[in-house]
Amino acid sequence: MMEKTIYQKRITPYLDGALSPSERAEFEAYVHTHPEFESQIKTREEELALVRSMIPAPVMARDALDSLENEIRESVLNLLREEPRNFWGRMKDTWEEWLSR
Repeated sequence: MMEKTIYQKRITPYLDGALSPSERAEFEAYVHTHPEFESQIKTREEELALVRSMIPAPVMARDALDSLENEIRESVLNLLREEPRNFWGRMKDTWEEWLSR
């Protein structure tokens, strides 16, 4: 029973690809010798798919995302080029200015 519990705890990491190659091989060997365990994996897979479907996809276009990243990078570099006195205050002001656009 203890062995089964260990493998049940590895279902999600297995589905997420988080197991090391040796752990993955051990898990798959266990599954192949315990066919009833496959239904638990399928159930968990369906649960994860449902949860993932509830996570909203980003709505920004790729070019807008790239532009935003470039603006942030440029703003931070400009802040670093200036005299570092009161750096965090200027960072806060710049960030608030950008957010208010």
